[in-house]
Amino acid sequence: MEVVSIGTTAPTYLLRERLAQKLQCLVDEGVTVEVLETRGRSVNSISVMVDVAPESSFSFSELNHLGRQCTSAALADFLIEDWCQRKLAEIIQRDFGYFSAEERHKIELVTERLLQTGGLRWTKLRDTIEEFLAHNRHINADGFLRFRMRHLLPELGETVSEAVDEFLVAKEYTEFIRLLRYFVDIQQPKLPLVHLVLTAEGRCNIFGVDGEPVRHQYLDGFSGDGDCESDVSYEDLLISALITLAPARLILHGKNIQRGNELGDTIRNIFDGRLTECDVCELCRRTRSSATQEAAKP
Repeated sequence: MEVVSIGTTAPTYLLRERLAQKLQCLVDEGVTVEVLETRGRSVNSISVMVDVAPESSFSFSELNHLGRQCTSAALADFLIEDWCQRKLAEIIQRDFGYFSAEERHKIELVTERLLQTGGLRWTKLRDTIEEFLAHNRHINADGFLRFRMRHLLPELGETVSEAVDEFLVAKEYTEFIRLLRYFVDIQQPKLPLVHLVLTAEGRCNIFGVDGEPVRHQYLDGFSGDGDCESDVSYEDLLISALITLAPARLILHGKNIQRGNELGDTIRNIFDGRLTECDVCELCRRTRSSATQEAAKP
């Protein structure tokens, strides 16, 4: 019994793989499943055939419904992977061709990640295909996307633009870090070692090799409570101070607090090669204890 036939101009090997995956649950229940392909000049046709074994518990009606449901999921996955991939490449090449091939590839990866986080639209695509196949045995994949899912194309364009913005911000950050690392590399170290203790409040205490606090003009008098006349942030002042101090080595303490900390990540990136991390010394224990006390406050 033919459950569904699918027409598509795209290469079909991915669709066949998806169908095999989604229909495997029926095979496991003793249902005979065949996926037949007929190649045409411009359009290829795939037919999904199922047959109920005598000992099967499925009726023809149930099998027809399950077959179309599995096919809907497989076709939606195929359209997302294949059609969406091709359209993304077309949009990026057309609207952002001035980026290098490597940069366009990175933009495509960012776009795919953003699309995956917006899973609701793909759920809607699956539901729309399933609803269509509930009343139709044949579906033309290209025509379905063109006429039934027209809203997807503008959404793809918007997501690509969002990905480009994110890519440019990341690129600017990378260039910024590269420049700061250059400043660090060309300076002679002024201190042999500094200890950095990141606090839960986003501050950083700087200690010298003797364990005494290191003072710096950039940080003196900075309250961080919004009363400072300068528009420069505490993080910028701290990084400037560390670059000016140019320590030969840095030890970053309180690793458990730092994870996911933007300031900690920036310090790691700038002083990579000079920096080690510690989570076992007395400084680290005091930092954890202080963080626990702050968290316990009402």
